[in-house]
Amino acid sequence: MKNKIIKIKRFNEKGNIEFEKFTKQCKKEFNKGIKKKFLPPISLLNDLSLIESVEGAGEIDTSKIFVNAFDYAKYIDEKLLNIDFKKYRWDRGLFNWISAALFHNFFPGVRGGKDEKRVFLLENKGKWRRHFARTFWEIYHVYKDNSLCLLYKETNNFSDELETISKSPIMFSSKGVLETYSVLFFKKLNDLKGEQKYKRGEKADFRSFIDELLQIELNKNVFQMTKNTILENLDPAFKSRLNN
Repeated sequence: MKNKIIKIKRFNEKGNIEFEKFTKQCKKEFNKGIKKKFLPPISLLNDLSLIESVEGAGEIDTSKIFVNAFDYAKYIDEKLLNIDFKKYRWDRGLFNWISAALFHNFFPGVRGGKDEKRVFLLENKGKWRRHFARTFWEIYHVYKDNSLCLLYKETNNFSDELETISKSPIMFSSKGVLETYSVLFFKKLNDLKGEQKYKRGEKADFRSFIDELLQIELNKNVFQMTKNTILENLDPAFKSRLNN
């Protein structure tokens, strides 16, 4: 795919509708085995009747392929650095446009590959945590380089941690919790890559960690705790992981 540099825009409501049609058509073709690889809908991205400008937004390369979700999120955060976040942070037209512009990175997904909610933002914000383009960006935007522990997998693959976060936001809402998770369950390999250092089902695994946090939250404010304070309140089984 040739380089295609284009300034970031947003879909208007008509554009959102057309992009939804596109995602549903891709789903049909994927399910029927007609196609396995999909390209960005360039005609939609440039159709003046479907798009609007985003003041302060940068340019992106619609042919770009990312190493992982962290690589993508860092790239997009830099391109959105000068926009009015109060205006655009919850703008589904913007993130639907970004999802469309980099569509080949997100569809089909590794998990639920045919699930269009991963690539198309509905009006119902309750489903937004499952959207690749926006969720990856938001996590990086809040936690910057610390977010690698959540964004180490492919751009079309939610990690176990992100699947859990989409249902229980406790881990996403606190820097202390994120840092605690990272030191207990994540191994950084380099600036762009890392790996989880636990197996599902073993004692004091990630899911048990979430349960433990919820129990602590019954009597204390987890969201205001630092990493060290959280570690002090965890069951000893978790603290033993510090030596792994």
